[in-house]
Amino acid sequence: MHCQMRLAAKSQAIALTDIMHAAKGHWGYDPQDMQQFCEHWKITPEMIEADPILVITEKEKPLGFARITKESTETAVLDCLFVLPEAHGKGYGAWLLEGAEEAAKRMQCTTMRLESDANAAPFYQRHGYHSTSNRPSAFKDAGPIEHMQKDLTPQIHEIADINLNLSASDTWDFATNNHEAIKENWQTLISDNPDLWDGKVLSLYQYSLSQKQFSGDLVEINYSEFLAWRDWGFPDRGAKNLFGCAVLRSSQGHLVFGKMAGNTATAGQVYPPGGNLDLNDITPTGEVDIFGSIARELEEETGFTLDQGELGDVFAVEDGPRLAIARILTLQLTSDEILSKIAHFNANQEKPELEEAVIVKSLADLKEYSVPPYALALTAHLLN
Repeated sequence: MHCQMRLAAKSQAIALTDIMHAAKGHWGYDPQDMQQFCEHWKITPEMIEADPILVITEKEKPLGFARITKESTETAVLDCLFVLPEAHGKGYGAWLLEGAEEAAKRMQCTTMRLESDANAAPFYQRHGYHSTSNRPSAFKDAGPIEHMQKDLTPQIHEIADINLNLSASDTWDFATNNHEAIKENWQTLISDNPDLWDGKVLSLYQYSLSQKQFSGDLVEINYSEFLAWRDWGFPDRGAKNLFGCAVLRSSQGHLVFGKMAGNTATAGQVYPPGGNLDLNDITPTGEVDIFGSIARELEEETGFTLDQGELGDVFAVEDGPRLAIARILTLQLTSDEILSKIAHFNANQEKPELEEAVIVKSLADLKEYSVPPYALALTAHLLN
């Protein structure tokens, strides 16, 4: 049976409290200290309702959880992260931490901070956190509590050359091992959105990025497998969603993003026109043409073609489970003219992929939207 990471339900409050107490007690703290801890620290239904709590389950049994709160406009707090002792050593802690960072970035935060006891501090250090200060622990004979933090900003790299290849013989273990559960998940998805189509797409399983050179190997998968991986919290942490996108710039220097329509798998999200790589992007020699994908997706979503503007820089954006290849396209049109042309194009489509186009003059223009972190990072990079 597959493991998945989802938002906690209020009915799981007692189970999550039990995990917290078992995980804390695993370190052999003084029994009196543990008694006081268990009396004071609990997960309540109100906490689950108030802030994101991610929980990993297997056969409906919770194995670990992480709670994230928003401290300020730019800073999120990892309030707690606990895994059942019998589930240690399986990568669940790292998976929860990555999920917590994803949640923080979705809150449009660029920094995550936390407090860690001495036993867990090396784990956080291995995942990019550094200590800023410490304080004494309330537990007897325990090391100090470390105040730690990490910059969550997606990394942007200028790219001069791209070499992508399809591995025809490889398969995706995640898809093979979770075949039946993926079929069930797909049936649920299409019952809610019959417009989804289970075509073939490409997933990145290894890549290198050095001196403006990007290369990678991809494997062919079903779209239903990709959506299960996405919806279950990216359980195969080695896989990446590689995709291309066109960042439209107006003659005024503004960016123009698209808000995805309700018939798409990313309904309501706002980002540059783009999408999954698929079989149309494979050349006769087995190479993957990501620039061809960018051109196709741009035309399908907006009606524009790459030859209608001036091609600019190419960037790779590393953003957790996502890796975006973004190509800048400057149009000799004002922002309003671009919006008008996209609206006219959509009006003539039976099922347009965009609900509307969105003018982005600054990050503030995106505050009220659901925006993936890579798109926020690109906005900050290009407009600041």
